[in-house]
Amino acid sequence: MVYVWEFEFFESNGYIDAFPFPPFEGGTFGDDFTDAVESAVDWLGCMVEDHLMNGTELPEMEFGHKPEQGGTVIAVAVERKLEDIPAVTASEASRMMGVSTARVAQLVKSGYLDSWKVGGTRMVSLASVKARIESDPKPGRPRCETSEEK
Repeated sequence: MVYVWEFEFFESNGYIDAFPFPPFEGGTFGDDFTDAVESAVDWLGCMVEDHLMNGTELPEMEFGHKPEQGGTVIAVAVERKLEDIPAVTASEASRMMGVSTARVAQLVKSGYLDSWKVGGTRMVSLASVKARIESDPKPGRPRCETSEEK
């Protein structure tokens, strides 16, 4: 499916900022106009993928916004489908990370891994698995600070 959203592009502190119109918050920037548009495409793609993985609908876009920062309004489009997001099964994720499938379920529940179900199979985004591996978490529970250590 193709997703389209309007962004305002404007110069700020030597960069080109790109901000989506509400209800989205945040934004991105680039070294020049082309870089800012490419960053907006990446930003929108990440937002769409997040909504797809969480099974939530994106808000309906309204077109015809006027610049609020004196910039230029451009509609940015991306094409995304849930099945195009690189993913592994929960059991594959557990093998990759060297943890149990129960631990993968805990990481999913706590928001450390992005996941969704396809039929009865839990899929985990490959990007979130790699990010978790790269963060090099230590095994076991974190030490609880005593009042003397504080």
